[in-house]
Amino acid sequence: MVRQWSSKDVLERLRNGRPLQIIDVREPFEYGHGHIPGARSVPLSQIGGRMHEIRRDVETVVVCQSGNRSRSACDFLARQGYTQIFNLQGGMSRWNGPTQ
Repeated sequence: MVRQWSSKDVLERLRNGRPLQIIDVREPFEYGHGHIPGARSVPLSQIGGRMHEIRRDVETVVVCQSGNRSRSACDFLARQGYTQIFNLQGGMSRWNGPTQ
Protein backbone atom coordinates (compact mmCIF):
# COMPACT_ATOMS: atom_id res chain seq x y z
CA MET A 1 0.00 0.00 0.00
CA VAL A 2 1.31 3.42 -0.98
CA ARG A 3 1.57 5.94 1.84
CA GLN A 4 0.17 9.38 1.02
CA TRP A 5 1.22 12.87 2.06
CA SER A 6 -0.91 15.93 1.54
CA SER A 7 0.44 19.19 0.21
CA LYS A 8 0.30 20.46 3.81
CA ASP A 9 2.46 17.54 5.03
CA VAL A 10 5.15 18.29 2.44
CA LEU A 11 5.11 22.04 3.08
CA GLU A 12 5.46 21.46 6.82
CA ARG A 13 8.52 19.27 6.31
CA LEU A 14 10.09 21.79 3.94
CA ARG A 15 9.47 24.68 6.35
CA ASN A 16 10.92 22.73 9.27
CA GLY A 17 14.08 22.03 7.30
CA ARG A 18 13.70 18.27 7.53
CA PRO A 19 15.70 16.39 4.92
CA LEU A 20 13.30 15.61 2.10
CA GLN A 21 13.90 14.30 -1.39
CA ILE A 22 11.31 15.27 -4.01
CA ILE A 23 11.12 13.18 -7.17
CA ASP A 24 8.92 14.54 -9.98
CA VAL A 25 7.94 11.73 -12.37
CA ARG A 26 6.16 13.92 -14.92
CA GLU A 27 7.53 14.39 -18.42
CA PRO A 28 10.19 17.11 -18.85
CA PHE A 29 7.77 19.55 -20.54
CA GLU A 30 5.40 19.24 -17.56
CA TYR A 31 8.24 19.73 -15.08
CA GLY A 32 9.34 22.77 -17.08
CA HIS A 33 5.94 24.43 -16.67
CA GLY A 34 6.35 24.48 -12.89
CA HIS A 35 7.63 22.18 -10.20
CA ILE A 36 8.21 22.13 -6.46
CA PRO A 37 11.49 23.93 -5.66
CA GLY A 38 14.26 21.38 -5.19
CA ALA A 39 12.40 18.60 -7.02
CA ARG A 40 14.45 16.33 -9.25
CA SER A 41 12.97 15.38 -12.61
CA VAL A 42 12.98 11.60 -13.10
CA PRO A 43 10.21 10.76 -15.60
CA LEU A 44 8.28 7.58 -14.79
CA SER A 45 9.49 5.98 -18.03
CA GLN A 46 13.10 6.40 -16.85
CA ILE A 47 12.81 5.56 -13.17
CA GLY A 48 14.12 1.99 -13.47
CA GLY A 49 17.34 3.16 -15.08
CA ARG A 50 17.84 6.11 -12.75
CA MET A 51 17.29 4.53 -9.35
CA HIS A 52 20.91 5.30 -8.47
CA GLU A 53 19.84 8.98 -8.32
CA ILE A 54 17.20 8.30 -5.67
CA ARG A 55 18.52 8.12 -2.13
CA ARG A 56 17.24 5.39 0.17
CA ASP A 57 18.24 7.05 3.44
CA VAL A 58 15.89 10.05 3.39
CA GLU A 59 12.14 10.56 3.24
CA THR A 60 11.09 10.83 -0.40
CA VAL A 61 7.91 12.30 -1.82
CA VAL A 62 7.05 11.34 -5.39
CA VAL A 63 5.07 13.84 -7.47
CA CYS A 64 3.17 13.87 -10.76
CA GLN A 65 0.25 15.94 -12.05
CA SER A 66 -2.64 14.06 -10.44
CA GLY A 67 -1.11 11.39 -8.21
CA ASN A 68 -1.51 8.38 -10.51
CA ARG A 69 1.95 8.16 -12.10
CA SER A 70 3.57 8.96 -8.77
CA ARG A 71 1.59 6.14 -7.14
CA SER A 72 2.94 3.75 -9.78
CA ALA A 73 6.46 5.03 -9.12
CA CYS A 74 5.98 4.54 -5.36
CA ASP A 75 4.81 0.96 -5.94
CA PHE A 76 7.85 0.27 -8.12
CA LEU A 77 10.32 1.81 -5.67
CA ALA A 78 8.77 -0.08 -2.75
CA ARG A 79 9.25 -3.35 -4.67
CA GLN A 80 12.92 -2.37 -5.09
CA GLY A 81 13.33 -2.05 -1.33
CA TYR A 82 12.76 1.67 -0.77
CA THR A 83 11.00 2.17 2.56
CA GLN A 84 10.65 5.95 2.99
CA ILE A 85 8.50 6.62 -0.07
CA PHE A 86 5.38 8.81 -0.04
CA ASN A 87 2.97 9.83 -2.81
CA LEU A 88 1.87 13.48 -3.03
CA GLN A 89 -1.89 13.17 -2.75
CA GLY A 90 -3.53 14.79 -5.78
CA GLY A 91 -0.17 15.68 -7.31
CA MET A 92 0.64 19.13 -8.61
CA SER A 93 -3.07 19.70 -9.26
CA ARG A 94 -3.53 19.98 -5.49
CA TRP A 95 -0.14 21.49 -4.60
CA ASN A 96 -0.64 24.82 -2.87
CA GLY A 97 2.99 25.69 -2.22
CA PRO A 98 5.59 27.57 -4.24
CA THR A 99 6.68 26.46 -7.70
CA GLN A 100 9.58 27.36 -9.91
